[in-house]
Amino acid sequence: MPGVYTVSIYLLKPDIGRARDALRDDAGELSEHRFNAGGADGVVFVAPASDSEPEWVTLVKPATQPPVQQRSQSTSAVLVLRTAGRWFAVTFGYGRTLLDPARYVRRFGLRVALNAVDPARLRGAQARTFSDHALHTQRQISRLSRIEALELDVERDLVTALGGTLADETLGNRIDGRDAVRLTAELDAAGLPGKCARLLLESQATRYKDAFPWIDTIEEVTDPIEVADLESRAAERLGRRSFADFDLFPPELVSEEVVGYRVWPSHGGRIVIEPDISLLGLAVHIPMSGKNAREAVARHRLVALNAAGEEVARWSFWDCLHLEFAVNSARVVLDDGRWYRIDKRFAADVDAFAATLQPSGLPLPPAIRNEPERDYNARAAHDPRFALLDQKTIRLPARTAIEACDLFSDAGHLVHVKRRKGGSGPLSHLIGQASVSADLLLDDPAFRVKLRDLLKTERPGFERHIAEPAQASHHSIVLALITNIAATGKPAAALPFFTKVFLRQNVRRLQHMGFDVFLDEIPVAPLQVSSAPPRPARRRRPATSRPTRSTSR
Repeated sequence: MPGVYTVSIYLLKPDIGRARDALRDDAGELSEHRFNAGGADGVVFVAPASDSEPEWVTLVKPATQPPVQQRSQSTSAVLVLRTAGRWFAVTFGYGRTLLDPARYVRRFGLRVALNAVDPARLRGAQARTFSDHALHTQRQISRLSRIEALELDVERDLVTALGGTLADETLGNRIDGRDAVRLTAELDAAGLPGKCARLLLESQATRYKDAFPWIDTIEEVTDPIEVADLESRAAERLGRRSFADFDLFPPELVSEEVVGYRVWPSHGGRIVIEPDISLLGLAVHIPMSGKNAREAVARHRLVALNAAGEEVARWSFWDCLHLEFAVNSARVVLDDGRWYRIDKRFAADVDAFAATLQPSGLPLPPAIRNEPERDYNARAAHDPRFALLDQKTIRLPARTAIEACDLFSDAGHLVHVKRRKGGSGPLSHLIGQASVSADLLLDDPAFRVKLRDLLKTERPGFERHIAEPAQASHHSIVLALITNIAATGKPAAALPFFTKVFLRQNVRRLQHMGFDVFLDEIPVAPLQVSSAPPRPARRRRPATSRPTRSTSR
């Protein structure tokens, strides 16, 4: 008898030959029940029910009288059926755990939801934001609305799931899509095959491009077979020593206390200094074999050290690698241990914008290797053309303290300095500081008053550069990256892709506000790899002639 049910439906890959192929090899003993309805055949696989005490009972039972006695049963079942020329899996309870993750099509549910949902009646979305950390968010709104109400950043947010009301009520009431389609609809057994066939058609449609034209610009590669292929390609590059293809840097924002790195397990006491440009550490530690290279980057750790040589943090080499290359006309990116497929046109647009950023021409001095940013800024401010504002914060009501910039030039440049010690993190912090400071400079009179006071103290006369009201045309924003190599004249070209995405987005905003924005590179001495001092050679005793025994008697 028909009723309203919520079911999760997976599309299985075309190479599935029989229903059992959809399940994990270690799924255990399952009872099998033939299914035949709606013109489709299949099998329902049911795992033995497990009987357990709920966690809340375990918590309160010792303090109750009489003791709470409650058991719960959990079930796992999956219906694998064939219709419309494809195999589908419909899961019940914890049935998803019975499926082999390599056997179902990833993002099938998301693609169906994008095509089938009513764009004006969305309920929520899940997304990953590309920033200094892997930020996963789940956004829900109190009433059905359009995608704009979810406040997604279409250039930096990778949508991984979407939910809302279906546009066609004959398909169902509500849909949530990720890998599976979670469908709420009026159903009976005979109607399941027909629903599966309709979902397949929805996944092949392209209507989503009208309502969500940006959705395909960045796509995480989650299919285990594709991931294995990409990892094999990366390992092959490592095995043939193509280290110039890679960047190696910590996968998160690194604190100022980090001054160097070592590799674990140790090989001859080698220490890698500033690993984010050169890969001499890889050259030393990675064997000349694709398979062994992949195992080595997973096994080895990059260890961050403070000035006392103490460990501050550690990461696997694999999570520290950044790699970009082309596969089937699309760019793929390895970042923070995950793979992403980037639309070719989007990648070209981002690269082209980054290439337009020019240096400021300011007389910024070279950096000293391992020199903390605060020390560099103080040394740069010995030049009377700069005022030192680093660590001199401005506090305003209902706001966190903000640095106007690190250096303020005699021509009104706001210079923000950051050592490039990682991927998107340092530049995210840098551009974030620049954006907030620029907003306050133009919009907040109290901020300008306190900025004038700071400048008057640091470099008397510089306060005249802060007009009332301030005008963006009187100032320039300079993003200055302390690199680890000699100046190239193209600092943006070497940045990781997602860093360039963030850079483009924020620089455009500053430019629309009326600011000129420059990107400077501050070079330092070439990267070095130091080794433990060799052990002194063993002294050999000088040879001496032995006294000969007399043979006379």
